Amino acid sequence: MIRKIKHLTVVCLGAAILGNTGCSKLIEIKPPLNETSAALVFQSDATARAALSGMYNTFSQSATQNTSLTVNNTLLADDVVYLGANTSARELAANSYTVLSTISTDPFNTWYNIIYQANAIIIGMQNNTAISAQTNRQLTAEAKLMRAYCYFSLVNIFGDIPLVLTTDATISAYQPKETAANVYQQIIRDLTDAKANLLDNYAVTGQDRIGVNRFTAAALLARVYLFTGRYAEAASNASEVIASNLYSLTPQANIGTALFVKNSAESIWQLPPPINPTFQYTNEAGAFIPTSYTQDNIFYRIRPEFTQLFASTDLRRTRWMNDAIINGATYSVPFKYKYRTQALAVAAGVTEYQVILRLAEQYLIRAEARARLGTDLAGALSDLNTIRTRAGAVTTNTSVQAALLDEIALENRKEFFCEQAFRWNNLRRTGQADAVLNALKSTYRPTSKLFPIPQVALDTNPNLTQTPGY
Repeated sequence: MIRKIKHLTVVCLGAAILGNTGCSKLIEIKPPLNETSAALVFQSDATARAALSGMYNTFSQSATQNTSLTVNNTLLADDVVYLGANTSARELAANSYTVLSTISTDPFNTWYNIIYQANAIIIGMQNNTAISAQTNRQLTAEAKLMRAYCYFSLVNIFGDIPLVLTTDATISAYQPKETAANVYQQIIRDLTDAKANLLDNYAVTGQDRIGVNRFTAAALLARVYLFTGRYAEAASNASEVIASNLYSLTPQANIGTALFVKNSAESIWQLPPPINPTFQYTNEAGAFIPTSYTQDNIFYRIRPEFTQLFASTDLRRTRWMNDAIINGATYSVPFKYKYRTQALAVAAGVTEYQVILRLAEQYLIRAEARARLGTDLAGALSDLNTIRTRAGAVTTNTSVQAALLDEIALENRKEFFCEQAFRWNNLRRTGQADAVLNALKSTYRPTSKLFPIPQVALDTNPNLTQTPGY
């Protein structure tokens, strides 16, 4: 990692993130060697905001976030069968990656690159009287939320990892691993601080939900507390989001058309399309939806065993999957996002954004947290049935704790199939990965739950050790 911020540029996405209405003229700061020291970058509100824009720009244009987080993690789990010929995709689908695989390089490099940018902002804001207090507070909080999000992704991919909180390459280049538990503690500290300092609306981004606010931090905190077994805190943060009145579940009648679109009422945090923020389609749709519904062009087939788990009235089966009958067999593909090209989205007059966080998760987080605590099974059941009712599925009256937890886990799978890393992370988190995947994949092994550290990282950092089992 370098210690200077290269040739800082504000692009259209940066303008959108900052709530500006147009695309700013490129801002270039050109001291000798085209490098700008952090001291110069953080000498005005405008240049500090430009640094934040650069961080978001890296995030939104990263294939790790806008494509791989969903596609790769879907392959790792059990919701789809991969029918294509791509070598890396086949390794992921078979959970057969090794130290010779390259699949871990992009997430490792991407998340640490964004963390570096977040660290630069956080450090640049410290004791900085050149920046207005309001801007300082907002930028620091947004950078901490982003750092927490990246570390959550890293710790769920690699387990123990270096916890880098500096921009000093003489330190970061030689940091050993920190335990996953300690990384989670830093995630919680960052999100707690962000929650305390962010606005409770989307004013910074002109009400567009590509921005983050206090409830974005609370939603992430609810997820992190669930993953770390702190169920009371998980339920509390989820309740804050649910009670905020900023969000509402997409009505049942519109579940197929109004949920994964720009500024949907259910979205807590969205991401505009990469490369060009004026585009109207997502990379996820481009990956999952075939160019034509023929056997040679369908690469991601939802497992028939999974489709059979949905009740006949469940709209998620008919609105979030698309079917083709080929040689008498039904091939279902993910269809949450509907338009695989810009031309198709424009023709339909629809703008789809990748959804990072949405309200349905908060109901299911609170349902599981309440069920695990065992003190409010009625509340857990109510939350579960809220999601089932919206989907058109049959409600349940399960009152036994173990059975209720099973029902909630199944509902999580149905609600979030082929979406971000939900199914893969939940299999790992709940200790079900070995039993479920061993039964489906002959090449699966327990060490497959984590990726190997990229060899190039090991070669450059003598204090870094390989993931156990590799």
